[in-house]
Amino acid sequence: MGNGGSRYLHDDLAVEDVIEATPPSGDFFLAERPSRPVVLLSGGVGLTPMVSMVEAIAAEHPGVDAYYVHATASSATHAMDAHVRSLADRHGGIRVATFYSEPEPGDVAGETHDADGFVTVDWLQRNTPLRSADIYLCGPKGFLQTFVSGLAGAGVPADRIHYEFFGPADELLAA
Repeated sequence: MGNGGSRYLHDDLAVEDVIEATPPSGDFFLAERPSRPVVLLSGGVGLTPMVSMVEAIAAEHPGVDAYYVHATASSATHAMDAHVRSLADRHGGIRVATFYSEPEPGDVAGETHDADGFVTVDWLQRNTPLRSADIYLCGPKGFLQTFVSGLAGAGVPADRIHYEFFGPADELLAA
């Protein structure tokens, strides 16, 4: 594969091409049987595993209360919102909140997204069951630095804070 994974998939593969792949691996995954509320907190492209988790909650865990909180720059960078909201509507116990840090001229809080600015630990304390939930975080390095330490400082037990770095490899190397 000469160019990167996503570029290769978009630019070089054609319908019916065959690739070798493995299933996802690692230790960042939703509990098989969630026993507490779940908070899914993502920044930017970190929404990718969170959408999979919210899909699993919607399909397999009708009694689980879940909070899907996503931060992105604007509607221009906000992916899969309609899909996530349709899952939430069908499930009934999934709440969705989106934050835009740099709204486009047509982005209106309360219509295209829920709030301008950034998600904060204070907002999470007011709007989610932070201390009794399992918290799943995925996003770029700065996002994780802010929330992993902020959640611990807010009294969330370390064994309930689950996270994965998701961003450019150079950010991970710089960490």
